[in-house]
Amino acid sequence: MKQQTRPCPYCDSLMATTRRTQCGEPECVKQAKADRMREYMRKYRETDGGGCRLRELEYAKAYREKNGHWRQRYPAAAAAIDARRRMRVLVATVESFAPREVYERDGWVCQLCRLPIGPGVAWPDPMSPSVDHRVPLAKGGEHSMANVQAAHLGCNSRKHDQLDGPGAAAGRAEAA
Repeated sequence: MKQQTRPCPYCDSLMATTRRTQCGEPECVKQAKADRMREYMRKYRETDGGGCRLRELEYAKAYREKNGHWRQRYPAAAAAIDARRRMRVLVATVESFAPREVYERDGWVCQLCRLPIGPGVAWPDPMSPSVDHRVPLAKGGEHSMANVQAAHLGCNSRKHDQLDGPGAAAGRAEAA
């Protein structure tokens, strides 16, 4: 039984097989994929799949209206959180300095992994420069030149609010 050939719906050239939706030329493949995505999006909108996040926000708003904000429901917990924050702010030393001063003081070397920091590397690259607090602000550290060090953004992110970051022990061993 001989297969019947049919024309490509995009370029009208005869296709060798009837199983394909287009002839296989790059431009025809591109158009077929675009058509398939348009059809998918049309069906997605019809089933209201696109409004899912909107429904979640509406639910959260209705929940808040019914039950009130968590601060009204748990006033003691809210007061404790506010008090802790006020204490941290009151005892914190805040010194004004430019990040570039920290990088130049530390010789453009990451104090966590001891690798050089590229001055031209832009955020959000993991190797971009960032200022790290040796004793994190969350642990009672101060924002002063004595408590900050140069670090790669990736190293600083991995350290989180730890007192000793990745490679800190290795750095101390080198210094000794």
